[in-house]
Amino acid sequence: MTRKDEIIVDKNSCGCPIDNLVDDKPSCKNKKTIINNDRLCDSRKSDMEFFVDPDPEKVSLDFYQNRFTDGLPIIPPTRERVNRFLNYTIHNPEDVLAILPPKMGQATPEKIAINSVMAGCLPSFQTVLEQAIIAVSVDKFNLEGVNATTHPVSICTIINGPLIDEIGMNASVGCLAPSNIANATIGRALRLCLINIAGAIPGVGDHATQGSPAKYSYCFGENEEENPWEPLHVERGFNLHESTVTVMAAESPHNVNDHRSQYAEDLLDTIIHTATTAGCNNSHVPGELLIIMSPEHARTIKQDGWSKKDVQNYIHENSHLSPILADRGGSKLDEKNIRDNQVQITRSPQDVVLVVAGGPGRHTMISHGFGGGSETVTMPITLKNCFNQKSVKNYK
Repeated sequence: MTRKDEIIVDKNSCGCPIDNLVDDKPSCKNKKTIINNDRLCDSRKSDMEFFVDPDPEKVSLDFYQNRFTDGLPIIPPTRERVNRFLNYTIHNPEDVLAILPPKMGQATPEKIAINSVMAGCLPSFQTVLEQAIIAVSVDKFNLEGVNATTHPVSICTIINGPLIDEIGMNASVGCLAPSNIANATIGRALRLCLINIAGAIPGVGDHATQGSPAKYSYCFGENEEENPWEPLHVERGFNLHESTVTVMAAESPHNVNDHRSQYAEDLLDTIIHTATTAGCNNSHVPGELLIIMSPEHARTIKQDGWSKKDVQNYIHENSHLSPILADRGGSKLDEKNIRDNQVQITRSPQDVVLVVAGGPGRHTMISHGFGGGSETVTMPITLKNCFNQKSVKNYK
């Protein structure tokens, strides 16, 4: 793992904005240098300050006024709180796990822990956040484009494996709704890391025209117990007993309400009709499409004899619209995407990211991706001793 004293960085883009909260010293000079001490920047004697304030409301307001938050109250990131999170990492606190654009901030376990504390996470969520941060930094995810676009794309985080139960994540009723601490705070902590480390501040590094409520938090677990097919991480080559995190650039989910269809083809036609809309990024730049299918819808399709691959093939082949409508997007329609005078919104069946989540009710949610501008990344959540299946309960 790269250490901070081995990295050449633009010190004006150190990604340490929280320092400025407690000191009015100017930021680092805009020059490149080799860092050979125990700091990531020269703005303070230490990389970050931790403090105890008797008035949490004042701390929260100060952080908000300095644009370090998402607008919601935060928990002050004291040294004691941050250290509890660092007990769960397999890395050194100062290891650089990722470089996050546009500010090219250095994401270390310590900085991730600071933002996780602020978001209200439990310490056992630390390893999930670290792997999610590494995942969004992978080149094919194109975090720079995701952060900078005017499109209201957010980052959807999907958890698979035994860790869902260990950290109490919701994969069933209301998994996309308020109430669950893991779903709510893991997604929120990822966003705070993007704000404070990557510099994705609305109007500065994040240029989404209206933004999206999914940017507060868009995180859930797959309901593997009620999934009639193989779960997402197994489809992607991981063992059923491994835990993984998947990150996808996706719009806010849109409901597909079908209480009547009794056969797979009829139900999938409803989903396809909802998904094939002019104006989505996929319409003029085919790419990934997230399908969050309820267990009831999944059972209806499975009972009709359809496999997961059958579903992905059918959605891919039949999700298309006319070139006239498709050509109204943000870039000129590439003629190679026109087939039989139709434009498909996905490039292949593999672009259909199909997961089963939620509780009772005949609903499915669809989220358009970022066209061809980002590729989903799935990574194993490696815990202490490098065993993916090692319990977080052993981290005390």
